[in-house]
Amino acid sequence: MLDEVDAALDESNSDKFASILAELAEKTQFIIVTHNRYTMKRANVLYGVTMRDDKTSLLLSVNLDEVSELQNQNRAKVAA
Repeated sequence: MLDEVDAALDESNSDKFASILAELAEKTQFIIVTHNRYTMKRANVLYGVTMRDDKTSLLLSVNLDEVSELQNQNRAKVAA
């Protein structure tokens, strides 16, 4: 588990860090707490918490592989 380890990195180093994590993720699983867009961009699944109108928390999860598949399907429909 890594908690905000990329917070102080600039864009170039954030991208390098994300590349290293992607390489290491082939052999192990990581849980990363981050707000860094470069790190999130390389993730397979994103989890988050947001607040509903009634002030209760709502847990969210997005499988980015599924999102990519849906985008490709939509592009194919538009092209047809």
